[in-house]
Amino acid sequence: MRGTVGPLSLAWLVAAGAAGGCSFFDEVGGANLSFDLPVARDFKINSTDSRWWPCPSLGVPDVVCSGAAALVSDCCQPPAPMLAVDCQEYPLSCDPADGYCALAFDYDDAVEIDLGRDVPALKDRPRSVLAQATLASIDTTVTPMVGSLPLRTASLYAAPQGTTSARAAGATFLADVPLGKGTGHVDLAAQAQIGFSPFLTDFNTPFVLILSTHVVVKSGAPPSGVEAITVSGHVNASF
Repeated sequence: MRGTVGPLSLAWLVAAGAAGGCSFFDEVGGANLSFDLPVARDFKINSTDSRWWPCPSLGVPDVVCSGAAALVSDCCQPPAPMLAVDCQEYPLSCDPADGYCALAFDYDDAVEIDLGRDVPALKDRPRSVLAQATLASIDTTVTPMVGSLPLRTASLYAAPQGTTSARAAGATFLADVPLGKGTGHVDLAAQAQIGFSPFLTDFNTPFVLILSTHVVVKSGAPPSGVEAITVSGHVNASF
């Protein structure tokens, strides 16, 4: 649906068009189109990357930390003969899923999207905007490449260019991503569509997609591996 333009905004647009030798309205109007979201590479989660939080040298304590059987409430101070853990360096916590101590953290990977550069139907319209645009579908594929990683959840966000964290200002939640091996389909909720639309309509401004995975490491040998998550999407839009 096209937005309305108030008198002040209209006057500004006409003046800007006159100054630039063309009207804003010469660049907008009419055509429907659809295109694939140009995601240039897979998202990667790698236990050797600096974004992966290392485990304590003696591992995560195998200790019950909640409920009637709890031995401690503070995973940084496990019972003897286990040694205390420096939780400034290794932020252990009690995992609410099963009540055992764990090292939990978020691992974010960002991929830049440049619609104006990479979508053929848009690249020749540098002064245009889209009247409306919706992400019709998202498909994901999870591929364990090496080893196995303890990924609890994964979520997809859109954010301004240069953003690297899903918790940064301006990041917009899009959808939860299924982590089962193979291909999954994701539908955006209405509120997510509203939040994502400005990133699509202003297609000459690059943005990033961020895959944020929540990692939960328990006791035992430190996990190692690499997983790739492919995200593809299809956009329906109009000028």
